[in-house]
Amino acid sequence: MKLGIRLLWLMLAAVAMLGWSGCGGGCPTTSLSSSGSGGGGSTGGTSTGGTVCGPGTNPGGGGNVGSLLYYLDSGNSRILGAGLSTTGAFTALTPFTAPTLPSGAGNDMAIVNKKFLYLPQNDSLTIQAFTIDRTTGALTTVVGSPFPTAGADSITSDPAGRFLFVGNDTTGQISVFQINATTGALVAAPGSPFSAFNLDFVHVLAVDGTGNFLYAGQGLSALPVYAFSIDQNNGALSPAVGSPFGLGVAGVRTDFTGKFAVGLSGIFGDNRLYVFAIDSTTGALSAVNNSPFATTMAEPENLRIHPSSQFVYAFGVDNNSATAAMEGFSIDPSSGALTGLAGSPFTSLPLVGDCKWDQGGGEAFCADAASSAFSVLDTNTSTGALTHTVQDLTVSDNTVFAPTD
Repeated sequence: MKLGIRLLWLMLAAVAMLGWSGCGGGCPTTSLSSSGSGGGGSTGGTSTGGTVCGPGTNPGGGGNVGSLLYYLDSGNSRILGAGLSTTGAFTALTPFTAPTLPSGAGNDMAIVNKKFLYLPQNDSLTIQAFTIDRTTGALTTVVGSPFPTAGADSITSDPAGRFLFVGNDTTGQISVFQINATTGALVAAPGSPFSAFNLDFVHVLAVDGTGNFLYAGQGLSALPVYAFSIDQNNGALSPAVGSPFGLGVAGVRTDFTGKFAVGLSGIFGDNRLYVFAIDSTTGALSAVNNSPFATTMAEPENLRIHPSSQFVYAFGVDNNSATAAMEGFSIDPSSGALTGLAGSPFTSLPLVGDCKWDQGGGEAFCADAASSAFSVLDTNTSTGALTHTVQDLTVSDNTVFAPTD
């Protein structure tokens, strides 16, 4: 899901359902100290480095498995898979039995601890759950799946992969589940689903890098961002001190250190990224010095924070509302200030609408804007530089996806 959406579209639609896309700032994995969106949609966490896990044979051919990518087909009726080998081959998983879904409604996808895949389906208000075979890439349905939920639009987890959070974009409810670390089965947390006064649209969710706070953005800059404290024993939510926060953003993504959150307004003509410091005690958000920071694009529509917490990447449109070249920024670990990376905007790279990094941060899997395909961008984890060396993979649809290393 996108972070932002043009104000004109919102006025015409008269709803706030179509803003922002995706979930938190990183990916939950036990190899990270605290998570984000790089590997499939969660938040926070410090990268331990490395770009691949393995070895293991690559069902797609070409060497050992480096990373896996899962995505929905054009009818949202099946989950398909691809593998990126350690030798650079990016191909569909073969043989691979694509799980057939009971409905064609899927907006988001999350991979937890590199071994469980969760897909919320908003028409049936359920979560489809699968275990990932790390050798073959095969998906096996978790016993008890699908699991009923009060919300099935946005999804994220805490950094440790203990709790799953699922938001409803029409009722403002947030369902919380405890994740069985062995089987991937879900059990509702006490008091779930949760809501808050005047929280109307849970459009994007993010958990801070410490796993203590959950943020719910509503997809409209005119509406506040809500913050919740997460009970570390059972995942239950309670309103954070000072919540909600009128920040002028459609939502936020969080870094892996638990120090910063970055947002955008989603208003055409606002070419800025907003950086906020996270109070480690209360979870309150406050603008850092000199925020917001300008981009060159007319409207950033989405952003991702690299698993190392060193870089922020923005995606959006130019003055003609055409897809703009992605931009990259370094984020100062002390002040949160953003500075453009060398070579940004990355005009030599494919035009993409979104990228998600594997947990190690070495590979970005990106949805091409001009065609239904995925591009892989090698990422220098020291400088943030991006290179396009792997052949793109043409698919039937590249809207909903999640990678894992």
